[in-house]
Amino acid sequence: MPFMSNVGTPQGDSLSPVLFTIYLENALRDIRTTLPEPNSSYGREIPSEIAYADDVDFIGHDYANIAKIQETLEKYQLKVNTDKTEFTLLLKSEEDWKKVKKVGSLIDDNEDIERRKQLSFTALSRLNNLWLKDNKIKTATKVILYKSLVKSILLYNCSTWALTHTEEEKLNAFHRKQLK
Repeated sequence: MPFMSNVGTPQGDSLSPVLFTIYLENALRDIRTTLPEPNSSYGREIPSEIAYADDVDFIGHDYANIAKIQETLEKYQLKVNTDKTEFTLLLKSEEDWKKVKKVGSLIDDNEDIERRKQLSFTALSRLNNLWLKDNKIKTATKVILYKSLVKSILLYNCSTWALTHTEEEKLNAFHRKQLK
């Protein structure tokens, strides 16, 4: 038997995700004021969290802050899905964290760049096999295909990289080599 409710938004309502995002952001702001800034002894600034929609990763150097995060989430009556939760400790002495993938990218910039180079090289090799079979493809068409199918793989999520000038030059050299 159906029942009437005047609390919340209807199931499937388009306003629900917007309200949840606002509510989650409020909890995240509270967490940011609770936690200490991450240690930047890695030579680069490290954000305290990485958020994409309702997927949030908290970054720290010990497990002590996890309890603080959980307390704050409970205060906002937000529940963590333990099946989808993983803990990775970021320590210079351990290399495991470098292989952790978030939103399609490896956390370690250098590892991610090398992986992107390999993936783009593979994509370019496959395109070259197609081009060798048909020499009638115009250079302008090849450039369009390269930009959309290879360069996009190479530079995927590159806005998250903290590149030095030397690293940027190496990446540009790799890109120019692919264009030859």
